[in-house]
Amino acid sequence: MGLVHANISLSNPRLPNLNKIEVLSLVDSGAFTLCIPEHVKIQLQLEELEKREVTLADGKKQLVPFVGPIE
Repeated sequence: MGLVHANISLSNPRLPNLNKIEVLSLVDSGAFTLCIPEHVKIQLQLEELEKREVTLADGKKQLVPFVGPIE
């Protein structure tokens, strides 16, 4: 099975006048959250809601900011 990519449009519903951004994303059909890089958070002016612990591919655990809302 190969990797699946998609162009998606992201916006901040709290700031409707802010331009949407188009990004090329790697699709995970089993995911229920979206992981974005810091520069997307900054461009969309997203607020940090909390910190959450995630497990990285190498098994290490790390606290990361959980931001939103994003559409």
